[in-house]
Amino acid sequence: MQDQELMFGWRSDVDTSRYLAGAAPASLEQQLKWFEGVRANTAYSYHIVELDEQPVGFTSMFNADPARRDAEWGLVIGTQRTPGDVRVIAPLCLFCVFQFAELEMVYVSVNEDNGGAIRRVQQMSAVPSEGPGAYRKDGEVLMSISAGRFNDTLLTLIEGNPALADILDAEMHIVEPVA
Repeated sequence: MQDQELMFGWRSDVDTSRYLAGAAPASLEQQLKWFEGVRANTAYSYHIVELDEQPVGFTSMFNADPARRDAEWGLVIGTQRTPGDVRVIAPLCLFCVFQFAELEMVYVSVNEDNGGAIRRVQQMSAVPSEGPGAYRKDGEVLMSISAGRFNDTLLTLIEGNPALADILDAEMHIVEPVA
């Protein structure tokens, strides 16, 4: 709950949210109402992403299906990022999804006009998909990333980005949510 003002800022920022499928909340009150719905649904999970101990965005899992061990996954990074941040943040977040959520597959809906995001998920082994029950709006490309393909690609990602290797070698932690 303490991060809703931050999330509202990212979700309502024109540059940050221009490719998001969902409409930005018109007010902080709408953001809080949306968040209450999210908190009530165990198939949804949102986590603040920090870089150098500063919040820079959020990652989400939704429509999680424990029986199939899959979920839809998303990542939103605010405008305060510097060039190259997403090359480290995206694979690290996806690593955590597979490592800690114990999923075998994630589906990613990407706006077809967002070439940078499409290239980024392809670099993480995403392939075009028509996943079971995955939600997609017109103008979005649905892609899937399996844990196995991602793990096979992780070494290549690390070789091409020493900062990612340094972070994966460092102590990784998950901050427990505040009640």
